[in-house]
Amino acid sequence: MKKRVLIGELKHETNSFIPGLTDRVSYENFHLKTGEETAPYFSAVKTEMLGFMQTLEEEGIEFTASIGAEAVPGGPVERSFFDFAMGNIQKSASDEGPFDGILLALHGAMVLEDSFDAEGELLSAIRKTVGPDMPVMATLDLHGNFTEEMQRHATACFGYDTYPHIDMLERGAEAARIMARTIRGEIRPVMRSKRIPILSPTIPTAKEPYAGLMRLASGFEKEPGVLSVSVTHGFPWSDIPEAGVSVLAVTDNDEGLAEKIVTELGSRVWERRGQFTKEFTAPETAVKMAVESSEFPVLLADTSDNPGGGAPADGTQLLSEMIRQNVENAAFALIADPESAERAFSAGRGNPVRLSLGGKSAPRANHGAPIEAEGRVITLSDGRYTITGPMCTGLEVNMGKTAVVQIGGIDVIICTLRTQPWDAEVFRKVGIEPASKKILCVKSAAHFRASFEPIAAKIIEVDLPGLVSNNFSNFTFRNILRPVFPLDPFN
Repeated sequence: MKKRVLIGELKHETNSFIPGLTDRVSYENFHLKTGEETAPYFSAVKTEMLGFMQTLEEEGIEFTASIGAEAVPGGPVERSFFDFAMGNIQKSASDEGPFDGILLALHGAMVLEDSFDAEGELLSAIRKTVGPDMPVMATLDLHGNFTEEMQRHATACFGYDTYPHIDMLERGAEAARIMARTIRGEIRPVMRSKRIPILSPTIPTAKEPYAGLMRLASGFEKEPGVLSVSVTHGFPWSDIPEAGVSVLAVTDNDEGLAEKIVTELGSRVWERRGQFTKEFTAPETAVKMAVESSEFPVLLADTSDNPGGGAPADGTQLLSEMIRQNVENAAFALIADPESAERAFSAGRGNPVRLSLGGKSAPRANHGAPIEAEGRVITLSDGRYTITGPMCTGLEVNMGKTAVVQIGGIDVIICTLRTQPWDAEVFRKVGIEPASKKILCVKSAAHFRASFEPIAAKIIEVDLPGLVSNNFSNFTFRNILRPVFPLDPFN
């Protein structure tokens, strides 16, 4: 009789400092698939679910897909939606079995309106449904906050190795291979973890300290009996007790080896805590540098208003500075402002439009006041495009009704739905060839690098005080375990 595995996805990266809740509509606007529609949706999207499906098929294992659900990062997730999604997985596990294992694509930083640890609660509920012996494994976003509850109820977890996250497919395949070997009785995975009290800024894995730490993790994985080693950066904007950097080790039935690895690797992380810093450029300086550059395009990254970290994406401070310095031949992605998008549609392509643009969703101290400006409508579109770059290749993105309005020398993308503009198709969809512009702006922390580094002559990260600022002193943390670096002094 063929082995059978239940697979599913339930993700959210929750920013506790964002007002409002993430509801079912938020998931529907990104993707929410259940039952028979789940597997076909992921069949051409290079993320963990495709890695699960392809590898299980190669291993001769049948699978049933229960749910695929992800929303753009934002405020805490509504309890009612979480209960629906969790119930979907539990019902599939009990009604569509018997299964030999459960394989999930999770984030690790989902916070509910009434719970700090959604993934821990989910894994606990699944464990109650299937019992203590069934293998339950999960992939995790590199920015997951790994908790004791997750450790307690998961057989094994596998974090991404890259930021930008260009290895989702590979991590899904890795988890599926280990699941296959487990249910065939070839291995018996055990997992240990260690939290390091560090709030990490958004540092790509190609840069230190993570480049060196990932080499260490890879070295451990070559040792006999080691199945997987992960370094998760954590998500510091989830104000929960266990937020922070974590290390995970999965071995073949060797708890002592797993404990040795996380102890040694965790010590290496702590020794390098002084490297967990980033340098940013003041907006007036950044724009001036871009204007004066002899090479182009220069890419300005507004990391603090990154919708990929939950921010509203309607911050105006950087755009205001670009207008003030009379920037020419520039393109700006993006301002999420349904009211301004509707005004542009009402005005019509080629016509002038008066806008009070952005600055509507967050305190002005964080994101700036609305820009009162007159522009010309260049493009109108449905805001849908398919990612072609190396991260999430094939994923469909929906910005809602989207307009390009030219304000001075800047083509500003104005959309209805928040989404992180990490792929160059965000420009091409609306008729802008990014390589032809002197200056590009994206609201993204690091994911943009996968698609834009081959295009950009220079990248400047801009220092702004938004709701995903890397200056953690801008936030009042109420729940995180203290002391924690860099908020507290250490000897």
